[in-house]
Amino acid sequence: MKSFSEREITDGIVEDTHFRSDGGMHQTFSQDITQLLEDNKNKRNATSDWVKYDPKQDYHQVLDLSMTDAMKIKQEHGVDILGDNVDFKYLFKLIETHYPYMKTTTARL
Repeated sequence: MKSFSEREITDGIVEDTHFRSDGGMHQTFSQDITQLLEDNKNKRNATSDWVKYDPKQDYHQVLDLSMTDAMKIKQEHGVDILGDNVDFKYLFKLIETHYPYMKTTTARL
């Protein structure tokens, strides 16, 4: 049996599957998040963000992240942001220190 690769693109996410001759398989996922990062930067620099929001009365977007970033946080730090028991205090600390490009606000999380 020969080794071969297969590529599938769904909603901007590229999935490469490599099948080895020994029956093993290796999958990699990638996503171009350039536009998302640019949008986050523009939101951080927007003057309307300087308005003080009351968290008890108003909702305010503080993050915009891709599933690629969510998986990176899960793999590198063991935090599943889609899980039931998420320590948000620890998650926000991670984002402040390691992933500030995800923020859509200049305020501290």
